[in-house]
Amino acid sequence: MTKEEIVLIGAGGHCKSVIEAIEDGGYYSIAGIVGEPGQLNENVLGYKVIGLDENLPQLVKEYRHFFVTIGQIRKSEPRVRIFNILVESGCHLPVLISPKAHVSKHAKVGQGTLIMPFAFVNAGAIIGANCIINTGAIIEHETRIGSHNHVSTGCVVNGNCTVGDNNFLGTNSTLLNNISVGSFNLIGASSVVVKNVGDHLKLFGNPATIIGSSHE
Repeated sequence: MTKEEIVLIGAGGHCKSVIEAIEDGGYYSIAGIVGEPGQLNENVLGYKVIGLDENLPQLVKEYRHFFVTIGQIRKSEPRVRIFNILVESGCHLPVLISPKAHVSKHAKVGQGTLIMPFAFVNAGAIIGANCIINTGAIIEHETRIGSHNHVSTGCVVNGNCTVGDNNFLGTNSTLLNNISVGSFNLIGASSVVVKNVGDHLKLFGNPATIIGSSHE
């Protein structure tokens, strides 16, 4: 059976992780990658950089399936910009789930979201669009994760939490049960969030405390 082709947008390190998830799952055939100036015609794990952002209008006429493979360490804007362009162009952005992850049949996952190996998404969880649920992350029962979030490696979001949009939850960070986190926050690695968090904040420590604005 012939696999449908998909184009990846972003040719950095995160792209390699997505390629492996696609290869392991056998979801699609990778047609090529859209990169930055200077990357054109380079190869990422054997797949060619076939265009730049300026070539997207033509590519969306040639292909149906796309996936955002730009990483998200601090800011979500680059991923959001490309995601919105693709959605407005009528492209299909699939959910990609590593076969090594567990996603409950009673969970919901939005378009363009990636769930990496050994991640666990429990029953009743809802995850929005264009998220990265990275290796070994845990999203517990009845938790709601908004769109454009990066839940980093080993992060634990416990039950009945609510997380807004455009957040970065650092490696091994933990949200206790029933915690609400707003939008555009940066929660540092190994931080433990024990009380509700507003918007546009940078937090670090155990317990996590506000150390500045996420705009800084």
